[in-house]
Amino acid sequence: MSDHLEDLAEAVRGVLSSRRPVDATAPAGLDTALWKELEQLGFTSLALPEELGGGGGTVRDAAVLVREAASACAAVPVAEAAFVAAPMLAAAGARPPNGPLTAAPGDLYAEPVHGGTWRITGSLSRVPWLRSAGHVVTPVTTPDGPAVAVVPVGHRLLRLVEGTDLAGEQRDGAVLEGVETDQVFPLPAGTWRRDAELYGAAARALQMAGAARGVLEATLRHVGERVQFGRPLVRFQAVQHQLAALAADVVTVEVSADAAILALLRTGYDRELMVASAKAEASALARSVAAVGHQLHGAIGFTMEHRLGAYTRRLWSWRDEYGNELYWHRRIAELVADRGGDVWGLVADADRRPEGAQVHVGD
Repeated sequence: MSDHLEDLAEAVRGVLSSRRPVDATAPAGLDTALWKELEQLGFTSLALPEELGGGGGTVRDAAVLVREAASACAAVPVAEAAFVAAPMLAAAGARPPNGPLTAAPGDLYAEPVHGGTWRITGSLSRVPWLRSAGHVVTPVTTPDGPAVAVVPVGHRLLRLVEGTDLAGEQRDGAVLEGVETDQVFPLPAGTWRRDAELYGAAARALQMAGAARGVLEATLRHVGERVQFGRPLVRFQAVQHQLAALAADVVTVEVSADAAILALLRTGYDRELMVASAKAEASALARSVAAVGHQLHGAIGFTMEHRLGAYTRRLWSWRDEYGNELYWHRRIAELVADRGGDVWGLVADADRRPEGAQVHVGD
């Protein structure tokens, strides 16, 4: 990690350290105080251009925030703001609204009404922290092409369908029955819904890397402190073997997530391949990371007061969000098929786009 990214991580950790200790109890709701502090310090808009009120950074900068927030199990939608909302708002030249915002791809249509007002209909599903956010940012289809909409969550024609994930975090659906807003901004031609999915999957891979690191650190601490038969657990060879396997899985998730972020900075054909590989790998390894962590903790790891459950429940939840490993393995198979079955050509010459391949946003 470069010096400026390490400094950024340290600054984010300083803000997050003021929150209550991590445990496995369900969060009460979106941490509005933490969001406000992160927003005031400019962390929530790191990846937006300066002319839009952002920090002028890249997704690498935003990735630091997302991973650190996941490591602290912070109840704020920074992944949605930085990885799903920010690219669309930047492309449309639109400023983000003040206050907590979330984002998700959905099935929405916007039609002009009068005086710059748009009427939006459609639905969203399992949006993080939707009921607690002030706005949701989402791609929409208009008569003139793709656009991004900033929808007020409190609108009377937006009907919430409340839900939660395995960690107790809000995952709400919404039905929009003619919601009116003037915050609809045209986007350049492109596959924006698909691109939002890629950025969302990359964000989840990053969050899973942060949670997996939390499992490893908690497990190392426990086996170093817990004494059985007159010596710490970490002195037993079987425990050492499990720790080695756990560490290898965690590093695999971290490296693949980092590779996906670097791919998003490029405009080559490998962007989807790297994101698909990262999310598939993270989702596939979630089970083994959680299993070893709980096995080495024993019964204490299943208590609601212990931090381990906060990490493993999020791993299990994030495993399925934006596609599980089977979904992304199929997407990789489709990419191989697009190359005429040339797996090596896809991996070794991924920056060379084959004739007829679909152009992704930002190309």
